[in-house]
Amino acid sequence: MELKRSSTYWEAINYTDEAYEPVPKKQSARLLQTCEDKKTIVTMPKRYRTLDTYGLYFNLQQLGNYTAPIELQYIATGDDYYLTCRSPKTSRLTTHSIQLNDHPWLKQKKGQEFSSVAEPLLTTRTDEKVMKRKHEVVDETGQVRRVFVQFPVTGQVIFLEEEDGQQQPLFGLPASFVYQKLELSVEKTTDGLPSTTYTLLLKDDLYQNQQDLLTHHGKQSARLTYHPLPDVLPANKTIPYLTLQSKDPEEPMNKTISLRYETTVKDLPVRGFNGIGTDNKEIHGFLHPNEAALRDGNFRQLSLISDKLAKQIADELKDVTLEKPQGSRADFRYLTLIQDGKVQTFDLYLKTRANKTDFYVTDIRTKKTAKLSGKLATALAAELED
Repeated sequence: MELKRSSTYWEAINYTDEAYEPVPKKQSARLLQTCEDKKTIVTMPKRYRTLDTYGLYFNLQQLGNYTAPIELQYIATGDDYYLTCRSPKTSRLTTHSIQLNDHPWLKQKKGQEFSSVAEPLLTTRTDEKVMKRKHEVVDETGQVRRVFVQFPVTGQVIFLEEEDGQQQPLFGLPASFVYQKLELSVEKTTDGLPSTTYTLLLKDDLYQNQQDLLTHHGKQSARLTYHPLPDVLPANKTIPYLTLQSKDPEEPMNKTISLRYETTVKDLPVRGFNGIGTDNKEIHGFLHPNEAALRDGNFRQLSLISDKLAKQIADELKDVTLEKPQGSRADFRYLTLIQDGKVQTFDLYLKTRANKTDFYVTDIRTKKTAKLSGKLATALAAELED
């Protein structure tokens, strides 16, 4: 059993200043191949200039296989070029040395080299003259308050809330090539109802997301107090950002939102570029007549086996005795197992005997073959009949 990312099922998107642009299949394959090549990993240079940025997407999302995208960015220092790849699970970067003739689409932009940001840089903008957005709230002095965060290349900023002496994380913002600089602001809406929702808005030129901080019911509005912020958000320290208070006798409230930078990404709910859905930890199995049927998500030609059976097959194939395939090809020619953007496809053979059917699976890449146990063969045969 050896699940791997396959260029057949991953497609790259180029992030330009104004849009997301698909790239040719050959280019997508090269990007994925480079990120998967451990032999080209080198130490990230201390100073570099940034070039093109991409995302690699698993294209079987429509089959219920959500997988967070892989972020990529070309960087250069002098005449040396690299591709950095961010893990969708850990947000850690690997830096791969490349040759330009293998990446002919790369535009060799000239720009000033700079050092990577080690910790988040914070810029606070409080100004009466700044144009207030429609629902943007002002602080007790009547001023608009916005915070701009320049992210480091690794780690995440965690937002925490504290109320009644209890503190808990709201969500995390992993480092990203997409929102290297992000604006934080607070807005409120009523939607014509006798309640007010205070929302933290996260925004840059291409990206916007939000997190509700409080839905307050009652006649009195919440009072917002912003706390002074440092110029740099130090690692592993909790820094108060704002406090929401209400003296409403029917619903008194005192809640503080804080920021905390951690150099590794914890298993938290996330917002941001990777924050749609969750990593798919389940193993899914599909029977299909050809590669195109699976790649295109053609439900008329696909047969989904149960997740329980898919996991049982995967577990059994981790330790089996190799054999030669026997029997004839099944009508559903292929069995593909999928987990978290990694796939393994097998040729499926059936050998029918008296009151029994044997199943042989041959890895299409390695040509190694194994025979499924009688229990799994019976279960798979039953699903084929259905």
